[in-house]
Amino acid sequence: MSDNKIEELQSLLNVPDPNATPASSDAQTRFLFGSAQCHKGTGVLADILNALPPGGLGGNEKAASPYPPVSLPQYDFNTSAQRAYALSKARKENTFEYLKLPGAVVHGNIQCEDVANANEWRYRGGLDEQEYNFNVNDADTNFAGVRLFEGTVAYLEKHFWSIVLSPDIAAKFINLLTVVYSELADGRPERITFEIMDPILLTFPHRKCNTVDELDFYPTFCTDHPKYEERIKQWPKAPYDGDFRFDDLIGWLVTAAPTPVFNYFKPYTQHMSKFPITNNHFRRVQGFESDNLDQAMAEGRLFILDFADFHDETVAARNFDNFGARLHAGICLFAIPANGTGLKTIAIQPTQTPQPGGFWNDIGWFFLGMFGYGDQKHPPSKIITAGDNYWAWQMAKNCITTMTSMAGVIDHLSTHVYLGPIPVAYFRNITEYHPLRPLLDTHLMALVTNNHIGIFEEVGTSGLPNGEGYEYTYGNPYNGLLTGAIQRLSGFSSTTFVNATLRRKNHYHFFEHSTPIDRMADPVLAQLDEYPQHDDNGLAPIINEWVDGYLRLYYHSDQDVKDDTELQGFLYETTHYGNVRGFPDHADTLDELIDIVSRIIYWMSVNHAFGSMVSFMKLSALGVYRDHPIDPHFGYSERDWLNICPPMNVGAGLFMFSRIFTDLPDDWHRSLGKYPKGQFKHDPNVYPLLDVFQQQLQALDDEIREKNSRRRWAYDLRMPSTITVSPWN
Repeated sequence: MSDNKIEELQSLLNVPDPNATPASSDAQTRFLFGSAQCHKGTGVLADILNALPPGGLGGNEKAASPYPPVSLPQYDFNTSAQRAYALSKARKENTFEYLKLPGAVVHGNIQCEDVANANEWRYRGGLDEQEYNFNVNDADTNFAGVRLFEGTVAYLEKHFWSIVLSPDIAAKFINLLTVVYSELADGRPERITFEIMDPILLTFPHRKCNTVDELDFYPTFCTDHPKYEERIKQWPKAPYDGDFRFDDLIGWLVTAAPTPVFNYFKPYTQHMSKFPITNNHFRRVQGFESDNLDQAMAEGRLFILDFADFHDETVAARNFDNFGARLHAGICLFAIPANGTGLKTIAIQPTQTPQPGGFWNDIGWFFLGMFGYGDQKHPPSKIITAGDNYWAWQMAKNCITTMTSMAGVIDHLSTHVYLGPIPVAYFRNITEYHPLRPLLDTHLMALVTNNHIGIFEEVGTSGLPNGEGYEYTYGNPYNGLLTGAIQRLSGFSSTTFVNATLRRKNHYHFFEHSTPIDRMADPVLAQLDEYPQHDDNGLAPIINEWVDGYLRLYYHSDQDVKDDTELQGFLYETTHYGNVRGFPDHADTLDELIDIVSRIIYWMSVNHAFGSMVSFMKLSALGVYRDHPIDPHFGYSERDWLNICPPMNVGAGLFMFSRIFTDLPDDWHRSLGKYPKGQFKHDPNVYPLLDVFQQQLQALDDEIREKNSRRRWAYDLRMPSTITVSPWN
């Protein structure tokens, strides 16, 4: 090893001499990196990556013993003693904790056996069991998961000149590789994914991107990449990647929402003093020059996206660890043209506070444009329309889409926190001898562990005495994998983010938010030609039919439900100890039980889905990098728009980090309808019911794919093949 680390890495990478002739440098670059527009995966950096042992997101699974024959507790005459012991043990080891995250209930013993066993995909018996599982084998030993570090190398290769030739990049990149190899040396390859963010922030240049292409962090593998087919499907681009400037896209994003519980989009039925939209604004937009605002409202043709729910949080104390990002709780108006059906984006007010008119207010606006918002608690903004300055309008759209993206992240984590007490009560009361365990275990997989890692700072030591790896304890709830990342990568502080998550968690109701909306029953919503968030959701009856058939194998009367002490304990504790809003504390009939269990599965899968919008840096970074108001008539340029987008290092860090949460590594990989091999080996009567369940899901998936083939932009949030079976991500 050379003493000069910079020269060492330059030699390793064959970095061109900045003083060399252009032809010489170009030749060297082509030799090392191939086409400047494509990551071939065959250069020196790729060799470093490929030398790492397999390990990545979603690649772990373990074998487990088959379930014992299951029965209701009142009919268990063979294993009642073992069952009683298991129940006693579970109630001691699984505890509700109320103080670690004030305002929420979390599992009090992350180290316990039940949590550990539920942390990974576990197949039971051999791999030749009866589950068809859509021909996707989640126990394939050749599948190592999505290797997120590969995306970092791909981007580095693609933008070689603007990154590698920066003065201190060599020393920075050595630090990045040091982090990767230190995790391997510690025997924790899975942590490479989790701990790569800060090294990326330090390695990539902290400067604004100079082109749209530099905001594109997706790997662009060439077809001669040695594993092209395997890799390219793990990095799918947003379906609207080439249309991100198209105005109608914003309307699409709120009707094809990034999370299933997203509900900030409403009909606009009365004027709001905080949003002084006028006919003058309305008629600036192409297609509405002769329309009338009040008439359109009376006809139910206006809709509003209002992030007032986040107003106090977006104007909270600035987060100075976030490279200067802001988030605005904006307002966006949409309209359907007269005699039309498509949703058009009309006007955006980036904040909740309008800029009043008048001489002195105009003077104040002038100084805001010069000196910025500073620490104003309620920064004002003007309404900007699609008919105003082009780049002002593009900047205003980013103000809305970044908040849309953050609201999706908050919705996602808040469902995790809302659902978190359910597995605590479940493990405490439902033994492995109960028929609910084979049905629900997979749907609860990894929820406790992922909640813990996402929220709490990891405190502990590696290399436990038993040699089983890393010990997790409860650290700072504002510095976990997700809560800590928000501090660095968004316009929220981690405290603001956690507080928003806890507030949003309290919004949910177990029955209300697991009941699909029939939007065609609402004459206003029925006007929209498409509303994919609702139109594609055919999952509730399919899940209900599967649960109905399964539970009737074991429950033969309403009395069986009433006498099931384990079930009743589970329901009671979830409600009264877990504080899960709207969850029933008992069940008296089999129909009630079928409905409850169906909704548990719906919450853990359908209501946990998450779109990849947060990975789309051209629109959806978790913050706007602008401290000044946007004037609808100022002569902005594309450079001004690029300046509100994230710096290169922040964009790269957010993109790579967000892939942990947004994508399955393959269609039908641990998706809704999938169960590990051998999950129902103990009872062959289940398999005919499972076959029907999977066939119905496949048919719905095919139907949505056919719809998507006719749409301008595909929507996959309601496709069974891309919905995780549990909150494992």
